[in-house]
Amino acid sequence: MRKQEIKTINKVLSALAEQNRLRIMAALRLRKMAVCEIRELLKLSFSTVSKHLSILKEAGLIDFEKEGKWVNYEINQDLPSEIKKILDQVLSFVSQDEQIKEDLKVARFLDRNKICPLTGVTSKLKISRRNKL
Repeated sequence: MRKQEIKTINKVLSALAEQNRLRIMAALRLRKMAVCEIRELLKLSFSTVSKHLSILKEAGLIDFEKEGKWVNYEINQDLPSEIKKILDQVLSFVSQDEQIKEDLKVARFLDRNKICPLTGVTSKLKISRRNKL
């Protein structure tokens, strides 16, 4: 095994060695999700969710695409076969966890239009502008 392959596997395993990132990966295995949906699912701050997503992205496990006002995250479809096997095994194993089972039930019904409508974002921007004056 080459040094670069070991580094890649190390990044992947490190990224998966955290409960909330495993929860994110399990939910993304179900469907694409926006940050606000992931935040609602995990009940964490946007900055914490963004940090977790950054780690998963750095490890090459997830990818994103911009769709209008949304940034959709999904499991990287171009994972090397060895990494895909590791991910499949880990997600199959954690799928029996009660928290993950509950997350998957909730994730099916999360609606980004109700969770993070543009009006909420606009009002937050206005508040932050006023605070700067």
